[in-house]
Amino acid sequence: MTETRYCLCCGEDVPFSSVERNERRESICAYCGFTLDVQELWDTGKTASDGYAIIADDSQYTRSIIEGVLKEKNVSSFIRSFENGLMLTTEYSKLLGTKSTVDIAIIDLNMPVMDGLTAARTMRELEKQHNAHAVPVVFFSAHKADENLRKQMEVLKPAFYVNKGSDPDPEKLASRVEYLVGYVIEKFR
Repeated sequence: MTETRYCLCCGEDVPFSSVERNERRESICAYCGFTLDVQELWDTGKTASDGYAIIADDSQYTRSIIEGVLKEKNVSSFIRSFENGLMLTTEYSKLLGTKSTVDIAIIDLNMPVMDGLTAARTMRELEKQHNAHAVPVVFFSAHKADENLRKQMEVLKPAFYVNKGSDPDPEKLASRVEYLVGYVIEKFR
């Protein structure tokens, strides 16, 4: 029987392969190529950037888990969280206006007022207006990524997807967030 691991992008247990490179051991999804696990991913001596991490999720519970992971991993000096995409894009516009650095945006796909895809499209337009680089966006949802979402992520890149899963266990949710945040920070920091 083939060993499997949970893939954040596929939203299910998948077969994987292991590769050693850059003094790390990586487990990679056999279906989509997403990095499932990296040993020694974070250098515990790294300090947070002077930038911001911004979060939008209509669940305070989920926002607090994401904030905890970002603080634990020392991702950014400042973390701001909002209950919808409109609040996030308003703050993002202010941060761009003051030339502040935003390291990462973690956005729920399904929120009231402004959903995650609309928020991300608005962010990309604001970046064009301010001649700013594209901030990595992590979409977060309990639904599996379909073909339409994958196409949207290609247009909005750098964009990634994490399946929240249906298990309410905060440890499992934190673990999923931790893997993806580590991957994004390693790639874009």
